[in-house]
Amino acid sequence: MTKAAIFHTSAATLGLFQNLSARIMPEVEIMHIVEDSMIRDVMKNGGPTPAINARIAGYVQAAERAGCAAFMTACSSIGASVEQCRPLTSMFVTRIDEAMVDAAISQGKRVAVLATVETTLKPTLEFIRRKAAEAGRDLDIMPTLMSEAFVALLAGDNATHDRIVSAGLREALAKADVVVLAQASMARVMEGMEKPAIPVLTSPECGVARFKERVAALA
Repeated sequence: MTKAAIFHTSAATLGLFQNLSARIMPEVEIMHIVEDSMIRDVMKNGGPTPAINARIAGYVQAAERAGCAAFMTACSSIGASVEQCRPLTSMFVTRIDEAMVDAAISQGKRVAVLATVETTLKPTLEFIRRKAAEAGRDLDIMPTLMSEAFVALLAGDNATHDRIVSAGLREALAKADVVVLAQASMARVMEGMEKPAIPVLTSPECGVARFKERVAALA
């Protein structure tokens, strides 16, 4: 059985990805790696520092030593840092938001990007702009930061988090062609909602589906 790693910078995403990976790619043995303090360190420093990047590289190398053929980060805040680890390993290395961003740039000109962590919003915007430039797409990108929602999530107040994100989502639906929920932890607000009139993209499901395809190609 092929083995692959999913890296989490917060325990908040662990249960979601355990369920998704079991449903979408049951033929792959998934090693979940969690460093629950990393997202706090990233936020405190305004992004990944050289020391944080060294920790990330250590986890990539540990996954390879454990026999993994592929590595994916579930945290968009460190997506670029994980990409930079590719020369260090023979594993396939990717980020959870790649499939979501590819879909976003192809589904409309007005792209609303919602995030609850500034250190996720900035790299997500950079990633969207980079992908749009590569595809020759001219986008109107509309970012919204809801930092108080993530504070609530870290405190275990899921209801407040969901209420704030849901309100931001409703505003975005009124002005965009497509909405991007930049963090895996935000996908929970879509549960139980009526299907929106425009695409609302979340990284977990499409990211795991893309990861399955890439891992299968390694076999």
